[in-house]
Amino acid sequence: MTDIPEPEQILVGLRAAIAETLDGVDLARIDIDAVHAGTPMLSLPVDSLALMQIVTGVEDRFRVYIPEDKAYAFTTVGELVDFVHEKTIAKATRQRGPA
Repeated sequence: MTDIPEPEQILVGLRAAIAETLDGVDLARIDIDAVHAGTPMLSLPVDSLALMQIVTGVEDRFRVYIPEDKAYAFTTVGELVDFVHEKTIAKATRQRGPA
């Protein structure tokens, strides 16, 4: 059985991916611990390349796939967290098989 991460755990993983991706100058522009579900994605100091690196970091941590078009469509951090949470639930359900 697969453990399903709670949204807060996904948020922590997302913060870690942001911290690992951004250089010192960009990282200094935000309070990484203040990034929360309501944080607008556009408020993060990331370009498209950095966004995809962050998304890849989240995919690797939680073993989910986030389509590129979906990654660019998230307007808040919470939308990304919810998407990953739903994907991990669906994956766990598939792995458990029919009841």
